[in-house]
Amino acid sequence: MRSGTDAAMHYGYSSARVKAMEAKLISKRTMQDIMNAKDASSMIAILFQSDYRSDLESFGGLSIKSELVDFALSNNLAKSTSKLVQITPATERALIRAIVDKWGLYNIKMAIEAKERKADYESIARYIIDYGRYNAAEIKEAMREDSVEGMLGRFMINTRHMAVLRQALETYKKTKSALDAAASIDKSYYKGLGKTIVGLRIIHNEPAQILKMDIDMRNLLILIKAKRAGLKFPDISGSVIEHGRMGPSELEQLYNGSKDIESMVSQVKVYDLKNALDVYRNSKRKQLLLFEIGMKNSIFNESMRLLKHTILSFGAILVYLYMKEIEVFTLRILIHGRLYGLSREEMERLIVWRSE
Repeated sequence: MRSGTDAAMHYGYSSARVKAMEAKLISKRTMQDIMNAKDASSMIAILFQSDYRSDLESFGGLSIKSELVDFALSNNLAKSTSKLVQITPATERALIRAIVDKWGLYNIKMAIEAKERKADYESIARYIIDYGRYNAAEIKEAMREDSVEGMLGRFMINTRHMAVLRQALETYKKTKSALDAAASIDKSYYKGLGKTIVGLRIIHNEPAQILKMDIDMRNLLILIKAKRAGLKFPDISGSVIEHGRMGPSELEQLYNGSKDIESMVSQVKVYDLKNALDVYRNSKRKQLLLFEIGMKNSIFNESMRLLKHTILSFGAILVYLYMKEIEVFTLRILIHGRLYGLSREEMERLIVWRSE
């Protein structure tokens, strides 16, 4: 832990920049206005008055087609991520890069799934986060390959993610399943994140707790999906990641001690999923997305709590990263809420946002 003087010297510049970036996040009042807007055009008009204006202008401004809004949201997230890495002190840049690696791997997973469906790049372009080694241009070029195997082979050229991608390729060759390959990438990333936590918590314990929550969310989503599919815990035990707040044995006990999704979620203590569970119980479509929203809300609330006393520290940088990700996630849900079968009332109960 750095002394006050050392922290001011080390984090002064980056903290000032992060504070300025945090001030541009969507306010609670604006998010509420977006939620209450009568249609997509009204939502975009409100969003046009925010930090997303230049991104929306790149795709048509106020006349932007609804299907292009995702391009604007993805672009904004990519720019924010790139800026955050740049302003992070050199001594901790490797840490933040290890965390934001998720976006490059996310792009690769989308490409794998699209290639398996024989879809082209344009089918996923709106969701690509144009950042880092596996940016939009690289994904587009790689998808010209004839097969998933060929595409993964291209991704493996001159990369520090060789081991991750090799394992994904071997998995795909065995099962011919894009879902299995994507799961392999997820597992490798989160195992690496676990190692990052071990090193991070020595000097930055509170930020490490946010990463642990991320791992918990990933594990719980696996359990929820497996419970819906009627699988046994041994079928998914190999996909469970360590270093979360809930260990493998606790997750196994939770899974085996629950007869269905509702009883399992009701026993989760590390997240406040009461609202998500209530909406799920009363929903006809039984969307599992509700639980992901609930867990992201909890991560958001914890990030806000930490933000109050993480000035002049790595924590301020990490907390902003999660807040920005959740902001984009929230905006996607609001703008495409009908696609998820959620009414305005359901979204209002589920989605939280920052105070003024």
